[in-house]
Amino acid sequence: MDILQGHSSIHKLPIPSSQLTHHPENFPQLFYLYSTYYTPYATYIHPLRRAILLTQSYFYRYAFPALYPFYALTSRLFGAVLTEQPSLASLALLAVLLLVSLKVMDMLRRTIIAWIAFAVRMIVYAGVMLMGLWVYQRGFEQSLEDVGWIVGLFAGLGEQGEKVGQARAAGRAKDARRVPRGNARGRTKGSRW
Repeated sequence: MDILQGHSSIHKLPIPSSQLTHHPENFPQLFYLYSTYYTPYATYIHPLRRAILLTQSYFYRYAFPALYPFYALTSRLFGAVLTEQPSLASLALLAVLLLVSLKVMDMLRRTIIAWIAFAVRMIVYAGVMLMGLWVYQRGFEQSLEDVGWIVGLFAGLGEQGEKVGQARAAGRAKDARRVPRGNARGRTKGSRW
């Protein structure tokens, strides 16, 4: 079956489509098929193709003359390096890949730090807003009393922690005094090694 059957705008080819690629004398038919196959999409393809060609034209007209000396020197240098010293080229490629990966990792690090800073900022703003709502709901004087109670609670817990810490430190000092001391050579009595 012919692939072009059913299209009224495209003429039927004299050769079936299955035989188009097998015979080298069928290149004119292949060109005809290629040039007429995309005609329904020409309104979309041609402006895009024109924009790409115009961009290339502007690049070669304005930017390429300024970049040509750099291009000529680097293409000769890289051509010589690639043909004469492939190990140096592989090291250079490895160095470039290392730099690119480090840049990507730096971008990732910056992104993570930015998101963490954003989250901390939002938590601080939410805390300030909640404290403001708390003060608004309880009143200023009652809020000061609540803050004083919380500060007193933490101060009392701090004093209790200091007492517990002193007791534990005294117990550890007592345990340390019970450990036998070493002799003049630094060994404990009875150790033979």
